[in-house]
Amino acid sequence: MVAVVGVLGGCATHSGATALVVRQNGAVLAHVGMSRLKELPQLEIHTPQSHGAQVQRGPSVTSVLADAGATGVTAVRVEGRDPAQTLTAAQLSERVILNLTRRNTLKLVGSDLDTDRWVRDVTALVVNP
Repeated sequence: MVAVVGVLGGCATHSGATALVVRQNGAVLAHVGMSRLKELPQLEIHTPQSHGAQVQRGPSVTSVLADAGATGVTAVRVEGRDPAQTLTAAQLSERVILNLTRRNTLKLVGSDLDTDRWVRDVTALVVNP
């Protein structure tokens, strides 16, 4: 499957219904659909602190940001159903991913993140908030 990338109103739009918006400097960099997120490299991380699945799967936050064209990332605020969490660039290791859930939503998880920092139903990544 090939992702279709176009320009609409100055922001990249990836095929598929929007699952996630990436913003930087007050502008939308990309609307990213689930189909595009599934095309990015998928990582499996162990999360023994989870009360549910002990292994989570999805793209790293850093790969999503790079795909959206984010630059000069020093911090990212992850917004969703749970309270937003801000992670520094140093905290954004390959073990911090957007888990693709069975409900077809996104969840911020990380091997080194306490579960109270996880965010369910992620809708936005805000670069350098």
